[in-house]
Amino acid sequence: MKRMVALTVALMVLGLWLGCLDDIEEVPLDLETEGVPAPYGLTARIDDGLIILTWREAAGASTYHLYRGLSEGERPDRLAETTDTFYVDSDVRNGRAYYYSVSSAAADGIEGDRSEEIVAVPTAYSVIINDGEECTGSRLVILQLSAPVTTVLVMVSNDPGFAGGVWETYRFNRTWNLTGGGDGIRNVYVRFRDENGSESPVLNDAIRLDTYAKITGLSLSPQPHRYSPRATVHFAMNVEGDESSGEAWVILEGYTEPIRLADDGNGAYESDFTFPGEVRGRDLALVGMFRDRAGNQAPDFESDFTVTFTDPPLPVQLIGVQDSTIASITIRWVASTDEHFAYYAIYRDTESGVDEDPALLVQNLYSFGQTAYPDGGLIEGKTYYYKVYVVNDLDESAGSDELAAQTHDAYPAPVTLDELSSLGNDRVTLTWSANGNTDFREYRIYRSTAPGVTVQSTLVATITEREVTYYDNMGLDMGSFTYYYRVYVYDKGDKYSRSNEVTTDQ
Repeated sequence: MKRMVALTVALMVLGLWLGCLDDIEEVPLDLETEGVPAPYGLTARIDDGLIILTWREAAGASTYHLYRGLSEGERPDRLAETTDTFYVDSDVRNGRAYYYSVSSAAADGIEGDRSEEIVAVPTAYSVIINDGEECTGSRLVILQLSAPVTTVLVMVSNDPGFAGGVWETYRFNRTWNLTGGGDGIRNVYVRFRDENGSESPVLNDAIRLDTYAKITGLSLSPQPHRYSPRATVHFAMNVEGDESSGEAWVILEGYTEPIRLADDGNGAYESDFTFPGEVRGRDLALVGMFRDRAGNQAPDFESDFTVTFTDPPLPVQLIGVQDSTIASITIRWVASTDEHFAYYAIYRDTESGVDEDPALLVQNLYSFGQTAYPDGGLIEGKTYYYKVYVVNDLDESAGSDELAAQTHDAYPAPVTLDELSSLGNDRVTLTWSANGNTDFREYRIYRSTAPGVTVQSTLVATITEREVTYYDNMGLDMGSFTYYYRVYVYDKGDKYSRSNEVTTDQ
């Protein structure tokens, strides 16, 4: 009963309150909010495991929101909210890049645009020689020194015990002279002292000192060094010491284009090279040259051998086709006049671009007076491509122009359709003789309900296997119709012939 009374009173109060709302004058809600400008002057100072960020105060800002990302342009995460204009980020790793931006927020909490993004990489103590190069040809190098902002002094030495070392004002870059006789690995040792007098551990970096280069050998294979033009050979150059990542090349006498050799990764330089055609008939010397990765130029290395190039034979010209049958093509050419003639080599392919691939060789002919060749065993109606190469006594060769020729494309031989067998109410079995043409493509079985079966009649089946010479035709209505059949043979040239006609009316 008490609950019912309380509910009734609550409803009465609510009704009175809603009635009062009718007497309140409506005022339009139009609040203007002026954006807070983005902070500017965001800068970072790096330290060992720290990044100290500062920025200029923005007018109207109540708080600042700091953002950090791990790659340029990615959507950053909010790192902190602060009322100060600086922030120390200690949750960082040395050597890793961090991308920062900052925004302002007004007293009502509305956040403005973020500042431009900056990048900072916290750094521990380090020394780097010549920007991290592995090798130098000069004893005078550049040291890049990195230390926290509290560092004031540095000591540098070529000796790990710092014999004779002195403290000097710390600066990021300085020149340094590598000492010690001969080429080899050189170490530079560094330690730092901060404003409180504390010293860093000893750090060091190493670089290979390389002040000269020398070629120790140049070879060419296969031997003997007697080649035909356009022959492929293998050059190898050896150099003194561990001289990987250098540049090596060979100059062929009278040929201005250098022959570049590749580093094999173990300090030797090698490359295959195909000689140009214009060196035929000449006896040439070779000169090896080398520049190491430190920029040292080795003295030129003259080979103790020469390279001899013989004169290849002159090519012959194909005249054309003397005869063509369904299975053979006879080609003709002009006789060779080369005094070193050894034989003709006839090559054939089914595509244009015939070359001296052994798989394409048809026949060698050893009489220069034989200028025709009947090529048999071919496919009817097919196009073939020919080249005749003249080969001399040094096994040098020269190819003729390419000739395209086609075997005769006759109509295919017709097959004989046997009398129908296995007749039933709804099926019949057809058998016929096999076609023997080389360009056979398929059998086509046509059917009609009237005499005179043609290729416009109903196509019953297509058989592409030459040896399949039977077919069961089912689904017939032998009680209502008489059926007539023919088998057509099609070749690859789309020519066809027809068999005799047979009927189910027997």
